[in-house]
Amino acid sequence: MKQELAVIDIGSNSIRYVIFHPIASGRYIEKINIKVVARLSAHINKDAGISLLEETLHRFYEVGVTHEVEETICVATAAIRNATNREAIVKSVTENTPFSIQVLTDEQEAYYGYFAIINSTFLTDGFSVDIGGGSMEVTLIENREMVAYHSFPFGAVTLTRQFVSDETLSASDKKKLVKFLREQFESIPWLSDKKLPLIGVGGSARNFVRIHQSNQDYPLRSVHQYQIKAKELAKMVDDLEGKSAKQLSKIEGLSKDRIDIFLPALIAIQGLAQHIEAEEFIMSNLGLREGLVYEFDVQDEAYRRIENVREQSLYQLESDYKVNRDRASYIGTLAKSMYRQLVTLDLVSERASDLRLLDSASRLFYCGQYINPDTRSDQTFYLLTNTEMNGMTHKDRVALSLVSSYSSAKRMQQLAKPFKEWFTEESLDRFDLLGSLLKLSHALDVTERKAVDHLELFLKKDQLQFVLDTGDHDYGFEVEKAEKQKKHLERIIDCTITFETKGDLPS
Repeated sequence: MKQELAVIDIGSNSIRYVIFHPIASGRYIEKINIKVVARLSAHINKDAGISLLEETLHRFYEVGVTHEVEETICVATAAIRNATNREAIVKSVTENTPFSIQVLTDEQEAYYGYFAIINSTFLTDGFSVDIGGGSMEVTLIENREMVAYHSFPFGAVTLTRQFVSDETLSASDKKKLVKFLREQFESIPWLSDKKLPLIGVGGSARNFVRIHQSNQDYPLRSVHQYQIKAKELAKMVDDLEGKSAKQLSKIEGLSKDRIDIFLPALIAIQGLAQHIEAEEFIMSNLGLREGLVYEFDVQDEAYRRIENVREQSLYQLESDYKVNRDRASYIGTLAKSMYRQLVTLDLVSERASDLRLLDSASRLFYCGQYINPDTRSDQTFYLLTNTEMNGMTHKDRVALSLVSSYSSAKRMQQLAKPFKEWFTEESLDRFDLLGSLLKLSHALDVTERKAVDHLELFLKKDQLQFVLDTGDHDYGFEVEKAEKQKKHLERIIDCTITFETKGDLPS
């Protein structure tokens, strides 16, 4: 049985301690996340820096004891990797604390960030960037493989020290910083002529996204897999340029720990986006620490990389919300059979994405009954819109939530209001159709006995006849429930629906 797992990430800006808890689906979720803003890159070469590091590690250890942590992965990045007294630091920590430090190479640091991205997002190609306090890792991902990487020897803290001469970044400071960054990026040949999305990892990218979401009144709280036009990076640089620390402290979404170092980091990310000609910026909220957890969790090299991130996420959600997979599959089979036959009868038009969405929604249909059966529809919507769904865009997640929680067209429209800019009326009509099919299929299994072996649809004038093959089953409860729920589909296809069984039909 899996136990509590902790990761200590010793960075140039902060030292972070995260406890991951294993849950029923077999995955680890974040349980405790605390940090100390140590700015080690400024004084790790001195006794005071080492003392602060060791004191912090002892504090983390006490937290871990309380939570019965069985295994701790302790890694360090640029601050210690580049320190002139690196060996002395590692030796001192080993002798004076309960932990041993693994100092990651720049390649390892880039790899674990990449590893988290491909195991948690829908991305197959792109550049990733993770700017820490003392280094900036950039990787090139093609067909879900890391084909190139580079670690620039500067980060948010070091850029601030080198280029910010006063409390605020002046126009002259910015000009020098931009020139420096351009020269650095131009020195790496594979950063040119790709025009791929830029994937942001780490605290600076996360702060940018949170500020942007706050400015846009974004209807989801999630930052993972957030998509935005890359030009928004430049716009935010312009908006923040010249602002004092006091003014920056009032910006919603900007961490107080990053007020003094955020703008140089953002300019570095924006400069990279401009250099690679990225049209889109995408956030990965999972990075180095999660990459380490993925590797620890799956020891078998052959299975370490998740081949279908979306499918894995759906499978985990089924486990988390105790979905009866056998029943969900049965309801999905009925719904997909109805859809295909409605298309054949020319009662609805076929759309390529419908069956995929219908299949996914059937697996999580009314999963909110895990919280409260009486309010299962609303619970389903709120659960799914507020749960990270790896391998799925935010828009796709909301679409899945609307169909999986379907109770009526009116209620669906109410739930969709905060997302009115995301979907066309045609899309909402499709969600209405798919939801009504699932609701009717759910009714045809009201006793959860699979009473309907299969069904056939026949169109006679303005009447749609459902012929149910029920074998030897008592189907009365199913038909009674279906009669109450058919109105949703009748409205959409503009046909009266009747139910018959093979035994009722004249020979």
